[in-house]
Amino acid sequence: MAPGHSFDVIVVGGGIAGSCLGGVLARAGLGVLVLEKEPRFRDRVRGECTWPWGVAEARRVGLQDLLDRVGTVSQCAYTLYENRQPVDSVWELEMVDDVPAMGFVHPQLQEAAFVWAAEQGATTLRPAKATRFVRNGQPSLTVTVDGHEAEYGARLIVGADGKQSGARRWTGGESVADPEHHRMGGVLVSGATIDRERVNYFWTPGLGVVWLAAGPEMTRLYLILSAAQLNQVGADRSFDAFVAFAADYMPEAALADALQAGPIGFFPNNDIWASEIAGNDVVLIGDAAGAADPTQGHGTALLFRDVRALSELLLATTDWDDAITKYAAQRRRYFAVIRAGDQWTNIFFETSEEAKRLHEGYERARQDDPTLGGFAMLEKYGPDGLVPDEAARRHYFGEDLP
Repeated sequence: MAPGHSFDVIVVGGGIAGSCLGGVLARAGLGVLVLEKEPRFRDRVRGECTWPWGVAEARRVGLQDLLDRVGTVSQCAYTLYENRQPVDSVWELEMVDDVPAMGFVHPQLQEAAFVWAAEQGATTLRPAKATRFVRNGQPSLTVTVDGHEAEYGARLIVGADGKQSGARRWTGGESVADPEHHRMGGVLVSGATIDRERVNYFWTPGLGVVWLAAGPEMTRLYLILSAAQLNQVGADRSFDAFVAFAADYMPEAALADALQAGPIGFFPNNDIWASEIAGNDVVLIGDAAGAADPTQGHGTALLFRDVRALSELLLATTDWDDAITKYAAQRRRYFAVIRAGDQWTNIFFETSEEAKRLHEGYERARQDDPTLGGFAMLEKYGPDGLVPDEAARRHYFGEDLP
């Protein structure tokens, strides 16, 4: 292998997860290569809200300066609307030093993170595509850059290449997915008049509407519908149809001056994860390790947790086999909590009698325990300390009440 082509860590995928991890490790003195296949980051209608627990993770790993340079917007509550008026909050900040949620424009944060990783000392390449993985003593990658192939070796390869990760095969695993439950889609708009200090939503059995500040100027609108409803409404085919549908559930005239500022995208709503998070000197983070159903919005919080958890373990020891084994076990535990929350909450988008019964039990349970054993506060406090077992499910739906 040519001199200069060997690194401590190669990160495949230079989005938020990969670039943040690469920057954190390079900042600590490791030799890091970050590969990104896209020449520029585009709006793919990805999550643009990080819940408070994820913001706390980002701060803990030293990413606040990066977040500040992107122009993130602090959000103090997660607020339910009815009849176009706010009526309740799942959570609100109660203390001055409480950590807020944040809104941002996804491709802007990707771009800033990629630049930031280089500033911390990482070598960055794009457009660069990893085309072949080999493990012969140490792992190596064949990478295509500007039509030419180069070989790069490392002690560890990190797959941060998203929901449809190719790096999952390198661990010896495969992709596993829950069945589709419904569809969620969004569009970026300018000119909307909304409460920009809150994540706002309307919900009724069978549909949901979410609106929030994506940075200082833009607004992201999301619709949650079944595939059949979406086909009937046509919101995936027309900006006018999208806005007309959303406007019926938002404050009066909120979208009167709204202009389309990005593509419309709708996606199946299910959890997708890797059967093996680590193996063959490869470890996965972010959506590559496991992508949560975007309905509940935990995707970016999960990636900041992954960055913090893996970087702390790697930097605390020279035994990286032990570090990635511990990380994989942690990742499975906290993803299992998020997945359970996704599955339980998805029931509320159903219109069956069983769904109605469960929702009534949920409302009774919230009166008895507003936190529902912690699962009602996932957005604020995250998955630590929660066990997604049958007792927790029964408590969530009030089945343990007399």
